[in-house]
Amino acid sequence: MWAERLLQGTLDTLLMVGVSSLIALLLGIPLAVVLVTSGKGGIYQAPTLNRLLGGFVNLFRSVPFLILMVALIPFTRLIVGTTYGVWAAVVPLTIAATPFFARIAEVSLREVDHGLIEAAQAMGCRRWHIIWHVLLPEARPGI
Repeated sequence: MWAERLLQGTLDTLLMVGVSSLIALLLGIPLAVVLVTSGKGGIYQAPTLNRLLGGFVNLFRSVPFLILMVALIPFTRLIVGTTYGVWAAVVPLTIAATPFFARIAEVSLREVDHGLIEAAQAMGCRRWHIIWHVLLPEARPGI
């Protein structure tokens, strides 16, 4: 009996962590790309957008998880329909993990040699191609 509960708890934990990690990956990479490309020296310079997104990321990174989880109870109920259980835990885990992963991905993207970006621009690449074919492949090991 205890072994069944242990196995079920392990599977629930793996499901919560796996789903929230996948969603954080899918949301964090675009967020990191926007932060890098809209920053100073980026290919889509937008200082206001960069400050707003940077502040958003810093805000959610600085809030302790338990406080964030309690603050997200109404949002979790809206999304999942309940405030407890495996799927209810995915919502705050995802919201807490996305900014952390976005910063990690941002650091990896910023480490890409600027000469590669300049070379792609000199060859006439569009900005989207620079992101897709230069920035993301070069930053993949760090991400």
